[in-house]
Amino acid sequence: MKPSISIITIGVDDLERAFTFYRALFDISDEQIAPGEDHVAFFFDDDFSFVLFPREQIAQTAGKEVPVAGTPGFVLSHQATSPAEVDEILRKVLIAGGAIIMDGTQSEWGYSAYFEDSEGNVWELMAQPPAN
Repeated sequence: MKPSISIITIGVDDLERAFTFYRALFDISDEQIAPGEDHVAFFFDDDFSFVLFPREQIAQTAGKEVPVAGTPGFVLSHQATSPAEVDEILRKVLIAGGAIIMDGTQSEWGYSAYFEDSEGNVWELMAQPPAN
């Protein structure tokens, strides 16, 4: 098996609030968004989609009685093209209602930042350093 990730589903406490956040953050057309009764899917291309699903239903699917908010046990990462793009995304995060955990910081690994979406899910933004 050659591993690949085609769908990422995250649990949210407030589907409408999370949809509003990601709609403001993602630069995609309305035709690439599919709201359902209990979820919202964002289709980025033929091979990848991002889905918002109520945290309670994810807990039920996982056989858990109670959903756990906050630290989800994973970090979603986005590879930006430059430090300027990282900073621009952070600006959009604030406008959309998210929170910055760590402003853009330069290190030997590149320029990175962390933010929380409207539901407490953690994202990393990273721009790799230029190749020598």
